[in-house]
Amino acid sequence: MAQIVKLKRSLSGGSKPTTSNLSVGELAINVNDGRVFLRKSGSAVGDNVKEFVTLDHEGTLTGSLNISGSVTASYFVGDGSQLTNISVSQTATIKETFTNSDTWSVEHNLDTANPIIQAYDSNNFQVIPLSIQLVNNNTARLIFTGNESGYAVVAKGGHIVSGSVSAESISGFDAKVQTKLNAEGVFSSSAQVTMGGDVSGTADAVVISNIDGGSV
Repeated sequence: MAQIVKLKRSLSGGSKPTTSNLSVGELAINVNDGRVFLRKSGSAVGDNVKEFVTLDHEGTLTGSLNISGSVTASYFVGDGSQLTNISVSQTATIKETFTNSDTWSVEHNLDTANPIIQAYDSNNFQVIPLSIQLVNNNTARLIFTGNESGYAVVAKGGHIVSGSVSAESISGFDAKVQTKLNAEGVFSSSAQVTMGGDVSGTADAVVISNIDGGSV
């Protein structure tokens, strides 16, 4: 007659065995949670109880988890505040899709107070939110007058990615240059200037308005 071997067990949800419940190398199972435990002992790890992790694990893992290779998931939950040693390219963008909602919250995790945010509807037409709130350096909230479906794109701002800006497009640039020239004393009433060719201008006080050839 076949013998059935049964492991030590608990029917109480959340219950976990201790070293006093198990011998070294002995297994136990929580039937209610579907969790399996092993008492492990050794000079490197000490004497403690370890839990087996299954593919459909729903509990909380305690301690550090080191993975060699990539991690792929449909989404991540959390504000990202505990993530470290992560580099995000300055030109990277974050895209998040929303359906039938008047408030879109985007966790971009770019760690910037200067994000560039744009919203598009489901037909790829740009839409303008009623307002955009920067909840913190990693989260933005877009608020619309009614429900919208589409997606938001967030990029890290506060820097020039490429190209150039003409002097005419910089507000106050000419005034700043003039102020700097005056401060440095580049030109003054007593400065000696050597010139070739014709010089013309508008008479003012004792200033000569026109010098044409020869010497004065």
